[in-house]
Amino acid sequence: MQSYLNLIWIGPGQALPILVALVLWTGLSGIGVFFTNSDRFVEANPIFGWAIISGVFTVVGVIFREPFFIMACAAALLSLFSIYQSAKLNRPLFITGLWRVLVLAFPLIWIAAGMEPSQWDEFSHWLPAPKYLFEFNGFPNKERPFFGPHMLPAYPYGWPFLSYLSALIAGQFVANITSTLNIFLLLTFVTFSLRTALRISGKEPHDHISWPFAVAVVIFSTLINPTFIQKIVLTAYSDSCTAVLVGFSLLIGYYFTENLADRRQGSSWSYAWQLMLVLTLLLNVRQANLVLVVILLVAFSILVIRDSRISIASYSKHIVFVLVPIITIYISWRYYVAVEFNLLSGAEATLRPFDLWNYREIPQILLKMGYVALKKLGFFGPMLIACYFAIRGLFRFDTGFDRVSILVAVVFLGYTAFLFVTYLGHFQPATAITAVSFWRYSTHNGMAAVAFLTIGIVYFLNSKNIFRTYPYFLKALALVLVIALPFGLAHKIRFDLEPPKPHFITVAKEVSRIVLKGNYVFVVDPRGTGESAKITYYYMNQGGTAWISAFTKPTIRKIRARLDELADKNYVLVHSLVPNLSEYFGTILTEDKSYLLKKNGTKWLLIKHWRKIEIV
Repeated sequence: MQSYLNLIWIGPGQALPILVALVLWTGLSGIGVFFTNSDRFVEANPIFGWAIISGVFTVVGVIFREPFFIMACAAALLSLFSIYQSAKLNRPLFITGLWRVLVLAFPLIWIAAGMEPSQWDEFSHWLPAPKYLFEFNGFPNKERPFFGPHMLPAYPYGWPFLSYLSALIAGQFVANITSTLNIFLLLTFVTFSLRTALRISGKEPHDHISWPFAVAVVIFSTLINPTFIQKIVLTAYSDSCTAVLVGFSLLIGYYFTENLADRRQGSSWSYAWQLMLVLTLLLNVRQANLVLVVILLVAFSILVIRDSRISIASYSKHIVFVLVPIITIYISWRYYVAVEFNLLSGAEATLRPFDLWNYREIPQILLKMGYVALKKLGFFGPMLIACYFAIRGLFRFDTGFDRVSILVAVVFLGYTAFLFVTYLGHFQPATAITAVSFWRYSTHNGMAAVAFLTIGIVYFLNSKNIFRTYPYFLKALALVLVIALPFGLAHKIRFDLEPPKPHFITVAKEVSRIVLKGNYVFVVDPRGTGESAKITYYYMNQGGTAWISAFTKPTIRKIRARLDELADKNYVLVHSLVPNLSEYFGTILTEDKSYLLKKNGTKWLLIKHWRKIEIV
């Protein structure tokens, strides 16, 4: 029992990421309110504020190289002023009653707040990037080279900005803040999606959130979310925030086209402004998100062409207005990359020359993508159903559900086609035929799937009058399940405790305190994946990607040759062994321990060892 409680209760420090995230979310909402008018979607206020921060920090940081700290202070003052004005003028920062959603989601949020980073890409990019921003208050450049195990400095910083701002609020870098932020993002979007579903089904949503609605938000964010994958959502990865921004872009674009067709009241320019904010933010989160922005614009255009009630000339004027800031931010960032990293190999992902594309591997790539889709029918099934309703909707075009289905299908098919192109033109043949990370990349459309599910389910239930007839005990049962399930599944949620990661993290933190800054640590882990090196280099802020792992085909001869090249006073961290390695170091090493050794001339000094909790 005690060990299970340890999964849930780590200590009072668990509250830090939650409190910081709440302050950040409120501040972003204040900025969002300041830069939008009364036609705004209140649910998206923090997204609008984040978009402003992302755009301004990027353009000003690239062109003028102003310290981010100064801009962050200005943003904080602006946010406080906006929050004051909002309270004075009764302009809501959030939907009334949103606290009910947070109460029901609190068990999951609390457990996530106790987790430590544990995934490969977290240590190689998504944590070093905001740590760099916090350390230097600006982007990496030629004068201030980046640090970290394998940071990709040419990637956009829209997502790391939130971790940077969180660090300023907390006064320290909060490595696990992103888990809480990802949950906030999911809850924010699903609230918006469910309220949209009610509108499309003919039931205008209340101006407040009730307990049953809050239960539905949490359920659709987790249990009925086909892409709620703990090892993506509860990490620093940018996949979840990309999915949420795709979802917001899709639904705000839907409202925009509905307004142009005179099916929704309000200013068309206000809708275009809100759409522009979300699209610019989507562009600034991941390098490949430019493709998603283009696909979304194509989807909106298809809807407009099909809708006889929309003037193409009017739509074109609005789209030009939307595109100008998007192009400005894109060009600013490409200028920065060209100036600062034009000669740096591996600064960002690129396509290979056409003659090196994997044309011969096309059948194998398609077969593997199909196999993954079959295994993940919880996501691909609804998306294929959306394609069916989209085809039907193109002919009927009667309801909002028809039009949303068209948008979802175009985004799904377009992005899946793009992923196929990446396997064709970016990856090496051996990797391409495995359709590496196809499922993970497909989750970028996860909130499009959730939008389709929420709207489809609510539309169906309303058409059958089930909202009025379902028994009261179901409300109580759903409420209990939402609160109890995270506690009951804590062992599933706490994937960060899967060995040997906790051991690697413990050792890396101690090594970072033992080894003085500037000294190099070489990691020898011939039976491991190299993850131990990534973790070590992250906690030491050590650049470089050289280490010994199972993938380097280690032999004692190769290891000896590499270690002989190390300069005097350098360190070696040993996590696993090959035969005769003990003889090389001149001390007895065993598999049940990790060792830190220091080179002293031609000999090695044993500095410290750590017993492994579990050998894997």
